[in-house]
Amino acid sequence: PKINPEVEINPNHPNLTIWHNKIDCCMFVGVHCHQANLSLKIIRGGTSCYTIAMCAQAGHEDAMLSFRDASVEKIMRLAEWVRKLKGTVKVSQVVSKSGASN
Repeated sequence: PKINPEVEINPNHPNLTIWHNKIDCCMFVGVHCHQANLSLKIIRGGTSCYTIAMCAQAGHEDAMLSFRDASVEKIMRLAEWVRKLKGTVKVSQVVSKSGASN
């Protein structure tokens, strides 16, 4: 019999959430390291979603961008750069460089 993952998997599989909501980027903040590592592996393996992890400890090797020892200052600096760069990178540039597509 065919298994419908949308019905059988509870809680929702991160890939299903990303695919159904067309999410291009996700950020993990305050997620327990073991849970974050598992979810990041699943997301990296099955989607082209850009993953960012902010960790108070050593960081996450499966995230595309990982902040270790995250502090208020680091988070505010990231937010400042996102505001500066927002809209300056075209999607086609990112897709062609990484080889990934949605």
